[in-house]
Amino acid sequence: MVHKITKKSPNKIQKIANFQASNSKRKNYLPTYEENVFPAAREGLTEGKFHDMFMAGDGHELEDYTDKKGILHLAHAKSIYSSSMLAYNFFYWVSPENPLILNGTTYDKVYFEVKFPVLAKNSNGSRNNRPSNMDVLLISDDCQTIFCIESKYTEHTHHQAAIFKDAYFKPSCYYKDNPYRTSFIKWALRYNEKKNGYFAGIKQNISHIIGITNILHDADALAWFKANNPFIEPEVLAQINQDTEIIFTNLLYYSPEIGTNIYGDIHAEEKSYPYLLGELLFDHLQCALDEPLLLSRFITTYPELFAEIQSQMPNGLAEYLDNKYVLTNHA
Repeated sequence: MVHKITKKSPNKIQKIANFQASNSKRKNYLPTYEENVFPAAREGLTEGKFHDMFMAGDGHELEDYTDKKGILHLAHAKSIYSSSMLAYNFFYWVSPENPLILNGTTYDKVYFEVKFPVLAKNSNGSRNNRPSNMDVLLISDDCQTIFCIESKYTEHTHHQAAIFKDAYFKPSCYYKDNPYRTSFIKWALRYNEKKNGYFAGIKQNISHIIGITNILHDADALAWFKANNPFIEPEVLAQINQDTEIIFTNLLYYSPEIGTNIYGDIHAEEKSYPYLLGELLFDHLQCALDEPLLLSRFITTYPELFAEIQSQMPNGLAEYLDNKYVLTNHA
């Protein structure tokens, strides 16, 4: 069916959008995002601070939206392959009443879609306010340790190019007190427009690393972080400083049959995402950054983490997660 668009019939644009959306991959979407969430976690996502966190993010997680071409897209959180809902289901429960102990650290605060300052300026010299959005932030009970998580469900199994804007190649566009600016430019040049693999994830990693090291080394960047994350309580923000310990991990979903040896032979092909992350870590990050704790757990799989923390989860959650996402061998 062909629709003719004229200036006199703008409503037809929406009709086409609805038609395209209804005939797209709806089999991979649920009617509501609440159905994608553990029952006890639904209220926290439909109202309150978790709802507001996702609404303030840049990923159109909770609302259907129309793109610049007039095509209607369903909210990402409705997708059965939503990495943000996978992460939300995993961590929503972390609180002072139900803390998470991980690697000997007690985390009692969780936040989603947390913004980190990446570039200080655009290539034309104007202020840059486009952040990197961290999927999950866990903060310890003493506010001295932050665990940053970038969650991937299926995205990393596809090829997508890394595209760096011009500002990434200019030293003057970075926060001035970050000591790793030269390395950032080298990495941007190394990976820009690479596309034979999930290089978009590598670009995202570089942006996250820039943002994290910014707040560890630059006072202006730290001030930006505190001013642009209103869902983190003021008393918590007040305790975050350049001495705060920060850990960053890529939390990747792989079926339990693959196991936890993600650097093993099954991922040894050049185009696999763990291979690309390993190259980034061993050939670039570890060589340039004097931040051993930051990189101490650079890659983790969901089955691996599930095995570590399932005993700490609220009643029924571990069984729900395993049934929904297959996190243990069911043979």
